[in-house]
Amino acid sequence: MNRRCFLRQMEAAALAGGAGLSASGCLGFHYVNATIRTDRALVRRADFGDRRYVLVDVPTLPLPLYVYRNDDGSYSTVSTRCMHQGCQVEPVAGHLVCPCHGSEYTNEGAVLRGPTRYPLDRFRTELDGDHVVIHLVAS
Repeated sequence: MNRRCFLRQMEAAALAGGAGLSASGCLGFHYVNATIRTDRALVRRADFGDRRYVLVDVPTLPLPLYVYRNDDGSYSTVSTRCMHQGCQVEPVAGHLVCPCHGSEYTNEGAVLRGPTRYPLDRFRTELDGDHVVIHLVAS
């Protein structure tokens, strides 16, 4: 569990009157570390294992990035910030869902269902040897 997830879980536990940590939320998602190089994040391809996606915390961004391995072997990266009211979208059954108001997005960030009207911010993503390179300026 990364620091951001830990803090969210602790906050939720405090609001619930000190109840134990929930098994939902961040605990079920696969976070990986990235090497940050100025305006790029490098994620090792091996960190995906057999998973289709990973979540990457970038210290300069308020929410993690969702990096998805496409059927053709390419990768796509989107922000996990819902464009409706800013909640963090979560991977659910092959797409992304906002737990706050139900907006749904494809793995590439296109809108499947509102209330949002705008796609997720995308980040240019390319392969460089054993790494997935994410350019940290939204495109």
